[in-house]
Amino acid sequence: MVEQARPDATLWLEATSGTEASFGVVYDRYRARIFRKAYARVQNVADAEDIVALVFLEAWRRRADVRLVDGSLLPWLLVVTGNVTSNRERSLRRYRRLLAKVPPASHVPDPSVEIAERIDGERMSHALRAAIARLSATDQRLVDLCLVEQLPMATVASVLDLPIGTVKSRLSRARTRLQGYLRAEGIGATAALGLDDVGVQG
Repeated sequence: MVEQARPDATLWLEATSGTEASFGVVYDRYRARIFRKAYARVQNVADAEDIVALVFLEAWRRRADVRLVDGSLLPWLLVVTGNVTSNRERSLRRYRRLLAKVPPASHVPDPSVEIAERIDGERMSHALRAAIARLSATDQRLVDLCLVEQLPMATVASVLDLPIGTVKSRLSRARTRLQGYLRAEGIGATAALGLDDVGVQG
């Protein structure tokens, strides 16, 4: 059987039993998807590559806890990607706060202006990230997996270990909050993420 056609469950069982080649197949299968997910958040190739490495390191470290949903490792890996990225962003914010406390040399322009401009980027994406950050951690995961990744709600409910009714109700409330946050910033919700009419799979 061609390696790429083998099911995730088989590959992961072999990988956790010591078959390095099977872990390599899993890595090759999902590396690009994890990279795209990370890059969408950090907007930096090197940082996104670092996150990919951390995600698969975490998958190996927590290999006994990995959960397959409908035979796929991808939903679990996407949740880990979100967690790793959030932890990395928190560390970066702490670093910037410490850096901001160091007075710049009088003859050197303050680098914080350039850094802030680079981080802010496009106003719409910045406003959307800020709006999502105001949601609870669970609601952030729901928005990420259901609206951004377009995973079926049943899959999201399974990987997050939540009743599907809870996923539906929380996602509905999260969408309403995001619409309010974005409109307060003068940005249409539909333009930002299609929040008004995005089709979430059941």
